[in-house]
Amino acid sequence: MLASPSSLLLEHERRRRHRLRLPLSEFVPSVSPTLVAPVHLAPLVNLFERVAAGEEVRAVVSTPPQHGKSVTALHALCWLLARDPTRRHAYATYAQQFARDQNTIARPIAQRAGIRLTDVSADRWRTSEGGRIAWTGVGGPLTGQAIDGLLLADDLLKNRQEAESATHRDRIMGWLYGVGLTRVHPGGSVILIATRWHPRDPSGQLIEAGWEEVNLPAVNDADEALWPDARPREWLEQRKAELSEYDWWSLYMGRPRPRGGAVFKGAHLYDDLPDGGYQEAHGFDAAYSTHTRSDYSVTLTGRKHGDTLYVTRMIRDQLEARHYLAKLQAVGVKRVAWYRGGTEKGLEAMLEQNGIRVRSLPVSGGDKFVRAQHTAQTWNDGRILLPKNEPWVEEFLDEMLAFTGTTADRHDDIVDALAALHDDMFNKDYTDIPTAERAYI
Repeated sequence: MLASPSSLLLEHERRRRHRLRLPLSEFVPSVSPTLVAPVHLAPLVNLFERVAAGEEVRAVVSTPPQHGKSVTALHALCWLLARDPTRRHAYATYAQQFARDQNTIARPIAQRAGIRLTDVSADRWRTSEGGRIAWTGVGGPLTGQAIDGLLLADDLLKNRQEAESATHRDRIMGWLYGVGLTRVHPGGSVILIATRWHPRDPSGQLIEAGWEEVNLPAVNDADEALWPDARPREWLEQRKAELSEYDWWSLYMGRPRPRGGAVFKGAHLYDDLPDGGYQEAHGFDAAYSTHTRSDYSVTLTGRKHGDTLYVTRMIRDQLEARHYLAKLQAVGVKRVAWYRGGTEKGLEAMLEQNGIRVRSLPVSGGDKFVRAQHTAQTWNDGRILLPKNEPWVEEFLDEMLAFTGTTADRHDDIVDALAALHDDMFNKDYTDIPTAERAYI
């Protein structure tokens, strides 16, 4: 016998009410059966439980990438609105479009949870009881959007480039204090969930201001993985091997390290170059003048055998461009990789006019310190080697081992030239280079 429409409606309502009584960890797999209960994020889940209980929460949470924090947060917003459809919440992230994308992901969750929405748009949900969720990006408006529930700030910084910029950090904090927090009513809560990028990122500043801190590192003090079933220790070790130490401690451990410590550690030397085929390239960094206090122009030549880079020559001098160019031509340099700034297009044109092709690498990823991180990982793994008996090696190591990424560094031209050489060799498709210039032997 088929169930009657009225009995089906009653059963649907019974299930809906049952879900509303579930704790958040059980609510997640109840409305999204493909997911498991986020027990590994129990401290984060507990914050949402406290908000639901009426506590006024001010907390900062850091979790590693790909550990389910955003999907858990979206379920939590729906869970809070389902339990009390009169409450008003907001979701904020680094850009309006990304907020709308998250809105789209959350809508099926709300439908499965049985939330009755009377108004649904890209930027706002409303219930017939007066509750709502506003979806916004940093810089977007929250005018008239009172928040007596939860302001959930999810990754207000998009990437390291933004985090390394003091101007951008100030912009984020200005929006948070001047717009976001001004909409929160007494009794309302604020939870910032973020990947840590920098000691002075919004998370760091709010922790300094006394906000509660919840840090869930990928690996705890007992050397155990945070989410062993889905992100086991072996998988984390692979991620760690792929990242610089700076990125690992920031992204996966929630403990961003300040600049000032040694970036390149130790030195690895070779007696003779290995036999067999190799790729050869040149990394370049330019000085602006011949003044003795200016940086040097540097060109580093290297050969890549397998996953190891052998630096074979350094040309470093404080010369006018035409004289330095003559040095490069004298040793047959026909192509260089260069992290070229916007003011150096004229010098690039001069190189090209004199038969030296330039691969201009994008500088949008940050300053010299940020650019050096992937090179430092390869260096610290012992896969960048220097010749034992070349006179320039001492000068090379003096700068590399003293590099900290701060204004205290006397010179950093060798660091940038090595980063260009490294990234040209390890992070590029050689198909864009004429065969005659690939230096395959």
